[in-house]
Amino acid sequence: MATLGVPIRLLLEAEKHKVTVEMKSGETFRGLLSTAESSMNLQLSDCICTASNGKVRKMDAVYLKGSGIRLIVVPEMLRNAPCLGKQSAKRKRE
Repeated sequence: MATLGVPIRLLLEAEKHKVTVEMKSGETFRGLLSTAESSMNLQLSDCICTASNGKVRKMDAVYLKGSGIRLIVVPEMLRNAPCLGKQSAKRKRE
């Protein structure tokens, strides 16, 4: 099995935390990250969707396809996630 890259490992660490996801279509979703897959497909629960025209709606659950995601904002507390520590240690040695 191939090892997972840092972005995917960070997403897995973000499970059960509030995240904000901006789609290429301009929609923004903010909710609890229930599941993250290695393909960056995400499942959010208790979600608020803001359409590109500004219309807001509440959703119990939503499944977002990874290929349509522009960016993901994870909680600040994940700055100290173990998966980032190993990367920092490697860079200090170089």
